[in-house]
Amino acid sequence: MVHALIAATALTVSGPQVGSPAPDFHLTTLEGKPVALADYRGKTVVLNDWATWCPPCREEAPDLIAAAKKFGAKGDVVFLGVDSSESAPIVRAFLAAKPMGYAQSIDRDHAFSKAYDVRAYPTTFVISPDGVLRARFAGNISPRVLAGFVSDARAGRNGVLATAAQKKIDALLDPAKFAFDGDPASIRSAATAVLHAIDAADNVDGDTDYFRTQAEETALRDREVTLLEPVADTEPSMIALAWLQGDAASARGHWPEALAAYRRGLGVAPSDVDLLGGYAAALHASGDDATATDTYAKIASIQPSVDAFVALGVSAGDAKRFDDGTVAFAQAIGRGRAAVQAKPGDPKAIRKLAWAYLYGGRLFVKAGDSAKARRAFAQTTAWTAKLPKTDTRYAMYLEEAQEATVALDVGHPAGKTALSLAPWTGPDLPGSVSSTYKYRLVVAGVPGKIVTLNASGLPNRWVASFCSDRQCAPFRTTVALPASGVKVIEFQVIPQSRAAAPTVRVNGDGTSASVRVGGSA
Repeated sequence: MVHALIAATALTVSGPQVGSPAPDFHLTTLEGKPVALADYRGKTVVLNDWATWCPPCREEAPDLIAAAKKFGAKGDVVFLGVDSSESAPIVRAFLAAKPMGYAQSIDRDHAFSKAYDVRAYPTTFVISPDGVLRARFAGNISPRVLAGFVSDARAGRNGVLATAAQKKIDALLDPAKFAFDGDPASIRSAATAVLHAIDAADNVDGDTDYFRTQAEETALRDREVTLLEPVADTEPSMIALAWLQGDAASARGHWPEALAAYRRGLGVAPSDVDLLGGYAAALHASGDDATATDTYAKIASIQPSVDAFVALGVSAGDAKRFDDGTVAFAQAIGRGRAAVQAKPGDPKAIRKLAWAYLYGGRLFVKAGDSAKARRAFAQTTAWTAKLPKTDTRYAMYLEEAQEATVALDVGHPAGKTALSLAPWTGPDLPGSVSSTYKYRLVVAGVPGKIVTLNASGLPNRWVASFCSDRQCAPFRTTVALPASGVKVIEFQVIPQSRAAAPTVRVNGDGTSASVRVGGSA
């Protein structure tokens, strides 16, 4: 039944089809090694397109590392990471603290993401030894699902997801549930029911097949559109028709059709935020970031919020309208600060403000203004440090802000070295106790350079410890920068007496970084 359903809906989704030959690709790893699909003939290949800014990507990374180690032990399964949205420095900064254990590559010309129709991050592809695509999965892939796909690919079978969550979606989108006949009023009512069912399917939790769900949704839209077109003579039905047509065309990657449909809907309801959102997304996908930015500006004027202004700022950056982006992020940050002032200590408000600073910093990176980018990332760190350590974004935003700062320093001109300090995230460091202050110290500079580091500003009897390569040294250490140009050091401050919160400074190679112990970097 499941296989028949997939076969019936396959053509409603764009991109490479499971069961067909996988598209060829030519990439270069971070180490400079060229790789192509042909190089892996005879092996099962797991391709994971990800990004450091993507929360699900970061969440699934430990599972992928474990899976690569487990399945790669026999030598017949190969993992390859692909980053289609970032440059090498930010990826190197991420990998310095969290080595993946398998090759990573940069999709510089976006040829890979186009050939594989990557629209969501992360997306994982599993290819069998004969070069056939056996699985295509968007979202955080669980170890159990990935293991099933690898097993299927090894055996030359297409991977099929049959979880309880996916079965729930299949039931919600079952065409037999909808009245696709009757008088015009019944057909118009069915359109509303279809839209509600699709919304419900999109909010099902658990392991689900995004592409199968998208195919089922598109097939449902197609059927309803055929019946609704002749009888869409009321404003609500015309808006519903535009949604259905625009979303169906977007799912196929038919951007001119999608844009035309959304425009028809906006002709009836020019302030409909859902239609405007679909229109803006289609504009971006079609490469018209200038008009997309204008559309996001309209959304922000109708429903002003931190989210709306961040979306506007990101789009303005894509359109290289950096002044507009700067204004948008100022609006987002202003609203974020007001929300924090209204509810001091509220994690949701603090998290949103830190997020706005993080994306504002990325805009300044695009604009080439590293000074403003550093200040924005420093604010991200400062506000994130106010969150409970158990918050879902505490570790992620601290790490992303530091990685982004380090990326600015990798390959620093004139061979200069840069230092960065941020609160430690992840498991406690070996030998540390609750009273120890723990930080991640990152040294970036010329590969192979020897850097001597020392700590200053410590109260009497306090100890600073530099730990790297399984060795710890008090107060002073010497490290050699690896080929990536990035070295991560576990820096701990151990109080041995009562003293006011000091500002500890780490010095090295003519530069320094400081942290107010007990506060933020």
